[in-house]
Amino acid sequence: MKVSAYHSSNPSDPDVYHDHSDCPSGQQIPARNRVPGEGGYRRCVHCTSMG
Repeated sequence: MKVSAYHSSNPSDPDVYHDHSDCPSGQQIPARNRVPGEGGYRRCVHCTSMG
């Protein structure tokens, strides 16, 4: 399901944003590290393939 864009604040995570609730990469980001918005990053490959 499409959601508002978010990215990780953890510097060791990839510089991408996510916009699907069922993205496997996005689901691995702990809630405390989730930041709203695209952050100037490209869209994650998983989210891109989901549409």
